[in-house]
Amino acid sequence: MGFCGEAYRGMAYQADQPGIKTVEEELIKALTSSKLVRPENAKELRKMYFQRASRTDKGVSAARQIVSCNLNLAEEQVETAITAVNEALPDDIIVYDFIRATKHFDSHKFASSRVYEYLCPTFAMAPTFGDTWSGYRMPQETLKRARDFFQNFIGTKNFFNYSCGRKFKDPSCMRFLRSITVSDPFISNDLEWVSITLHGDSFIYHQIRKTVGMTIAVLRNITPAGYFERSWTEERLDLPLAPGLGLVLGEVRVDRYNIKFGDNGFHKPIVWEPYEEKVNEFKKRVIYSNIFAKEKRESSMFIWLQTLKNHTFYTGNVIPTILQTPSEKPAGDNGVVEKVTEAVSNVEKEMTEGDRFVEKGVSGVEKGISDVEKTGEEDKNGNEKVESIDNEAAVVST
Repeated sequence: MGFCGEAYRGMAYQADQPGIKTVEEELIKALTSSKLVRPENAKELRKMYFQRASRTDKGVSAARQIVSCNLNLAEEQVETAITAVNEALPDDIIVYDFIRATKHFDSHKFASSRVYEYLCPTFAMAPTFGDTWSGYRMPQETLKRARDFFQNFIGTKNFFNYSCGRKFKDPSCMRFLRSITVSDPFISNDLEWVSITLHGDSFIYHQIRKTVGMTIAVLRNITPAGYFERSWTEERLDLPLAPGLGLVLGEVRVDRYNIKFGDNGFHKPIVWEPYEEKVNEFKKRVIYSNIFAKEKRESSMFIWLQTLKNHTFYTGNVIPTILQTPSEKPAGDNGVVEKVTEAVSNVEKEMTEGDRFVEKGVSGVEKGISDVEKTGEEDKNGNEKVESIDNEAAVVST
């Protein structure tokens, strides 16, 4: 399945918080109205063995997400069911297919790796603040510098400083990044963009946004000497957190499942190639268009850059009031500058609540992170516990 997260408070269904709009709530309503799920099971997901492969936060979209659950669905009814469910879903959510999998298939436990995409206006990577405007076009030397710097994140590293609420020796801070690529620049609505693609086994909270934030700060030449190298140490640093707009779950892969069961004569592999045309059409029409329009309208990256140029980079400090120079023009509509101060205040408040803390008092944050992990990412040690598999059941897949 795929969805645009703009209108939702994340993907995960919030049974204890009625009124919170989530992607899973809409999906379950559509499955129920299509008679694929019994009404009595719709409020208790465990009864239908419901699980998402990867949790997404408020506003984050997904192009290729996988969800597993038991459905009342025969093989010959799949095409009819796809049509019925999509008609019941809002336009910003789509189901590409239903695939029958093994009885104990769990989309989260069998997720071998995840690919995220971050759409970024190229002016964010300009070496000077005077180039922060909608007419900026990234030169080849800046593009090469960005591509080269991102390679520093590849491999197994301790991303302690690239998350929040964790301690340096927490095993879950160790993450493996397989690759990071930066596309050639492209233009949408007169604004130039690049697509940053990150492929890793799993990611921790804020890892991608802080990876992008750190890279932007380095490319703009505002980080203190040796700051990037210190980000891998036990010293708690205040890394810049890039805006959430532009972050997309690009793909979930279940390679281990496919190797073991995808060609056994009873089950089909869960792969994305048959749906690429549908995925790309939905991604461009719904997900990308929303990101491009919102950046043009609200200038979230431009506003965030105003806080970045005065960022202190260390914990326990307060970001000074922003200073806007006449040469800096917002990427969006006229009148945005008047709203910058209020927007920056909101950004700073979010950073203060989510990232600026000392070791004393971290336990409360850690508990929150632990609760999040229980609902969908990794166990404490970042391991994936795979159960034995037999028999068959239906799954919602994309």
